[in-house]
Formats: sequence, C-alpha cells, structure tokens
Amino acid sequence: MARNLTGLKIREMRKKRGLAQGELARRTGISASYLNLIELDKRAIAGGLVDRIAAELGVERSDLDGVAERRVVANLEEIAADPAFAGTDGLPGPAEDLVGRHPAWAGLLLRLYGAWRDQSEAVLALADRLNRDPFLGDSVHRMLTHATSIRAAAEILEAEDSLTPPDRQRFLSIVTTDTQKLAIAAQALLEFFGSAHMRVRSATPAEHVDAFILAADNYFPDLEAVASTVRDERIANGSPDAAERPETRRFRLLRESLREVVGEPIQAIVKHHPALASDESRVLAASALHAYAAAAVLMPYEPFLEAAERWRYDLDALCRLFGVSYEQAAHRLATLRRPGAEGVRFAFMRTDASGYVTKRLPLPRLPLPRYGNACPLWAIHGAFQTPGVTVRGFGELPAGEQFLFFARAVEKRPSSATAPRHLLSVMLACSAAEAGRIVYGDGIDLGAAMAPIGTICRLCPREACGHRQEAPLVARPRPVKLPVGGIAQTL
Repeated sequence: MARNLTGLKIREMRKKRGLAQGELARRTGISASYLNLIELDKRAIAGGLVDRIAAELGVERSDLDGVAERRVVANLEEIAADPAFAGTDGLPGPAEDLVGRHPAWAGLLLRLYGAWRDQSEAVLALADRLNRDPFLGDSVHRMLTHATSIRAAAEILEAEDSLTPPDRQRFLSIVTTDTQKLAIAAQALLEFFGSAHMRVRSATPAEHVDAFILAADNYFPDLEAVASTVRDERIANGSPDAAERPETRRFRLLRESLREVVGEPIQAIVKHHPALASDESRVLAASALHAYAAAAVLMPYEPFLEAAERWRYDLDALCRLFGVSYEQAAHRLATLRRPGAEGVRFAFMRTDASGYVTKRLPLPRLPLPRYGNACPLWAIHGAFQTPGVTVRGFGELPAGEQFLFFARAVEKRPSSATAPRHLLSVMLACSAAEAGRIVYGDGIDLGAAMAPIGTICRLCPREACGHRQEAPLVARPRPVKLPVGGIAQTL
C-alpha cells in the first residue's frame, strides 16, 4: 500500500521548524498519538485538519497535499520496474520515503534516469541506423572497393621491378585516382554522421512536455482568455465556424488561423518554464498549446462545462453540440480545471495499437505508464476490439483506489491498398466516486463489475492475474491490524 506523502511531509516540516509532536497536536486540536499515527501513515487526514496543520507550519495547503510528489513516486516506481535495473530482491524501499524525506535526491535520480534513457536510446537508434541505412552500406562498400584497388596496385608496383614506364604510370594513376575516390567517400560519410539528419534523440523532450502540462494541471488561463476574445471577435464579424467541414480539418484550419494571435502568449508561457529544458521540448510544448487554444475557441470553457454537466459528460452529445471529434471533446474535458469552476477530474490517455502511449495526463492516485504498456485489463486496450464503440468499466488498483474507465478506438486515417487502417484508442478515467455524475457509469453494478487491475505488470502485486506478462517487482500488500480504543482496524 502506498505511503501517505502528506504524513511524511508533516513530519519533516515539523522537525525542521523545531516543533515537538505534542505541541503541533495541541495547536491543531488533536491528540499527540493521533498526529503520530498520521505521520506514520497509520491514519488518513481530513481536509480541514490539513488546513490547520498547514497554518501552524506556516505553509500552503498545496505544500502538504502531495499531488506533485505522488507523480514523482509513480515515476520512481517505473524506474524500479525497468528490467535493466530490477534486481531479485524487490524494491530497495518505499519510494515515498525518498520523496518525502529527500525530494532533491528523488529529483536528481529522475534526471539521471532520463539522461541514461536518452543516451541508451540514442545508441540503439544509431546501431539500428548503422545496420539498416542503405547510404552507409553503399559508402562502406565503395570505400572497401577503392582500398582494395589501391592495395592491389601498390603491391604490383612494389613487387614487379620489370614494369615498363607506361605500365608503372598506369598503376600509379590507379593509386592516385582511387585514393581521391576513397577520400571523397570518407568525406561524404563524415558529413553524414555530422548532419542534422543523423542526430538521434530519445523521447526526453516529449517527457519534458509531459511534466510541463502536469505542472499546469492542463489548464492555461491566459490562453483561455485569448480564445474567449477571438471567439467574440469571430461572432461579431460573422465568421463562420465551417461546421460542415470534417472535424479534424476544421480544427487544423482554426489552429493555423490562430497562430499569429496566440503566438506571443504561448512563447511567454514556454520560454522560461523550468520543465522545458531544451529548444525541442519548447517547440513541442508550443505546438500542444496551439492545439489547446484552438480547442478553447471551438469549445469555450463556460458553455462547454455547462453542457458537459447537463449531458453528464456524454462525449457523443458534446461532439454534436460543438462540432468536434471524439478525441477533441475528450481532451477538452481533461482541461476543465479552472479554480472554482472545475469539472470532473479526468485522467486522459491515448495509445496506438502497439500500446505506445502518445498522450497522457494522470490523476493523483492513478499513475499512467510512461516507460511501459498499461495493464491489459484497462478499457483503452479493449476498445481496439470494437472500433467506434465505447468500452467502459470499473477497476480497482491493488492499494484500493477505484476508478471508472471508458475508451473508444477512433480512426485517424482509413485503410488503403498500401496502408492498414490507422486506429488510436482514447481513454478517460475518473474516480469511481464521481461515476454518478457521468453517463458512462450508468447501468453497471459497481460491486459486481469492479475488476482487479494494476498499472503495469512489473508494479502490480496480483500474482494470480491471468493476463500477467512479467513477474511482479513489488510484494503483495498485507493487512495490518492495529488496536485503536479496543477496536481492531485493518489498514
């Protein structure tokens, strides 16, 4: 079971401020023994108590709620699940302990792992390029041919003293000509390795964009304001929405037309953001924000939120009302995070048929895989079996968190004589406690349909799962009984 990062942070902050456990308990109106259980992850902590403790420690509530830290924990656990590092003795210890007590070391470890993956993937890509690129094969063949010709001519010149002057000149000419050709082939090969086309990059810039979007909770108020102004101007000028166009083409045209208007605000957002560590990551982030702005124009925040609540987050209804695609509507639902006017909090995930994750926005208690495929029991995979049909269901993680999942495989490009049908599966997930607000939770018996799921096999302790592909790295959580006031509680 995951450790409570809030309890760990309270303990560390209290010690840094020189406060005794009993003193902090007295100030916040609870017993010292209860605070001790909170700090030891033996008791959950209610929202009002978090506020009181934060006030006594002189920090913001957000400094204690552990949302950002849980993302770090999930990433550390995926590192441990990497077969390159996984040992036979299981995890070295709870990742929460490292994050709670030494957050800077946890951050350094993630950066080191990112650098290692970057270099490893670069080496693999380079090796693949060396093995497969026709230019390289042809260049090496030509170099060997010229070198063989030079060697043969040189051996004849050295061994044959009886060569006539014309013959000697002919062999010298061969050496000179093939030496020049060898130099040209070597120079071409050198330029090839130094060219921009040969530079290899791993997925690290995309991961930087992931961190950037997560840090903003996938909500950008400056772009929402610009989009609102643009939409008002379009309405005032009578600009058509071109709803008769296919949704994807309409979205692309709008995105291009907004490029000049939103360019400056987007650059202001990405230019100095700490999560965007390279020019490439900033370019990718800017591209994502251009799409965000276009979505905000097509699906303005207040009307879209009101429609989502009225239609109980029915994506097909939202698609009809706003003239957008299923994926566009689903992604917009994941951006309804305006403080004081939030919609249901969704995780968003998109994958291709191979399981490669192309978009991800996790929930605090639902880490989405970054380095490995998601649990095969998730709806996002089942959706490929019935394209165009929404697959839905409830799932419970090993630690007890319960979620509603719903996904649909959408066609990005129809099949042709030379290419197969291109399908992507789009999934949203939310806490099972929110299922009553969502149409996709209707008609499912929550108790009977709660499937035991995991995140990825290496991090899932369900050893008896028939879908398991790898041995678990983590041990199965065991219930612990603690006597509290004469009553035993199971944690």
